[in-house]
Amino acid sequence: MKARRMNATPGHDRLLKLPVKIMVFLVLFNGGLLPVSTAPALSSETIQSLTARLESWEVEGIWPEVREALAREPREPQLLELASHIAFHRGDYPEALKLMKSALEVAGEDDTRRGYALLIEETISVLRSYKRYETPHFLIFLDERQDGILIDYLTDTLEKTVQVMTQKYGFKPKEKIRIELFPDAKAFYLASTLSVRDIEVTGAVGLTKFNKLQFLSPRALVHGYRWLDAISHEYMHYLIVKMTSNKAPIWFHEGLSKYEETRWRNGPSYLSPLYRTLLSQALTEKKLIGFERMEPSLIRLETPEEVQLAYAQAASAIEFILARAGQEKLQEIMKRMAVAATKGAGEAIRTVLSLEFTEFEEKWREYLSAKELKGVEGIILQRYKVKEGRADEERLEMEEIKSMVARNRARLGDRLKERGRISAAVLEYRRALEESRDSVPIMNRLSSALIDLGRNEEALDILKRLKEISADHPYPHKQLGRIYLKLKDFQKARDAFGDSIQINPFDPEVHAGLAQACEMLGDLTRAGKEMEITKRLTKPI
Repeated sequence: MKARRMNATPGHDRLLKLPVKIMVFLVLFNGGLLPVSTAPALSSETIQSLTARLESWEVEGIWPEVREALAREPREPQLLELASHIAFHRGDYPEALKLMKSALEVAGEDDTRRGYALLIEETISVLRSYKRYETPHFLIFLDERQDGILIDYLTDTLEKTVQVMTQKYGFKPKEKIRIELFPDAKAFYLASTLSVRDIEVTGAVGLTKFNKLQFLSPRALVHGYRWLDAISHEYMHYLIVKMTSNKAPIWFHEGLSKYEETRWRNGPSYLSPLYRTLLSQALTEKKLIGFERMEPSLIRLETPEEVQLAYAQAASAIEFILARAGQEKLQEIMKRMAVAATKGAGEAIRTVLSLEFTEFEEKWREYLSAKELKGVEGIILQRYKVKEGRADEERLEMEEIKSMVARNRARLGDRLKERGRISAAVLEYRRALEESRDSVPIMNRLSSALIDLGRNEEALDILKRLKEISADHPYPHKQLGRIYLKLKDFQKARDAFGDSIQINPFDPEVHAGLAQACEMLGDLTRAGKEMEITKRLTKPI
């Protein structure tokens, strides 16, 4: 399923397609793989119990017991492998590698063990030069040279998320959560195994796995992405794992994470113009995605449209639970999942909502239909494109203009603008827009030229339409910030530049604009920080 591969390693894919429990059980119970010459330090039942607790990420609780057992039986292969998995989940990668190599030495070569060892080695290699930051609730690792400017935004978002979600769900992890931020797609792949295909087709820019949160820097994508919402989204996955003992199905995981991902900033509902449109079309065309198709991950879906529809459906299912039963019952469902014998939400929903799962799905569809959702004409699904250089960005932007006539007129407008003939450029951009209605690249160009001419009201009309059809593109927010600065509406300017940073934080003009707005509002501390970031971004790396 990987369209493009980056430094694939033997056993790597095979390993990561298996959940931790299965990977460990392969070694523990696959008869002839392990030469067992002595009795294990722990019984099979105890090892099985510890493995189940590892699957629930009770890492710190089981580590002392396994370490003590290893002290008694340092060459017991089952213990060595289990201990390696635990150490990896604890973020102690050198110890995990040492233990896995010992398991390989004692038990012999095996694709699963070798694949896991390679994953650990690659993780160590990628993170070797990363800087470590510590906050009250997180340990953050990132490439300081590439992504150091993100740390204040990142810590602020994460700590706000913890505060808001603790208040709402009455639960806070005891341990500090490990966060790993990767500057490019190659590093992200090596440490997470998510490929370029996973990023570009399914929008997989974050991952909650192995007792940690991993995500891709917005610098790695052509237009960035809602990276702060994404990290809040991943925190919700972590919370769900802990509160359900890792038994929640994917639709519940993704639904609740999507439903809550903007709460840290008092952001808008999950029911964006895009999601309203996708749900409306799916209902009309009878193309809703079955919850079973979402398992074991949304990256298995085939197109970006399917993935985003799945997110919208899952979030609406959470909304349905809340509308029908309220917050306490939602949390009761999570508690019931945690003690259920098997993974899934069916038993918990039957107990708490008195509905068989088939009835639940039927009632949810009725609830969704009753909303009478209306789509937005011209809505654009954001595409995640891995950055490959400035020339590639310009080429991709032009390729987004489907009409060749419109593309040529846009190019002519660009040349006229470069020569200072801005009024003539505006005419060409308008002609291009007539050929390719609601084209984001053309509307971006036209609004910029209008701002240069001081025709702010005309530009505002275009930018408001742009925000409606492409809310996660950074450019409209940046241009709105420019206009509001000119109009001396500094609070709106601050908000607009802030929105742009939440998508693409590597544009120095945005930080400079935000610094100016903050200074005029009397927030000199924030203004100073933004100016420092501006200077840093304008220096060659």
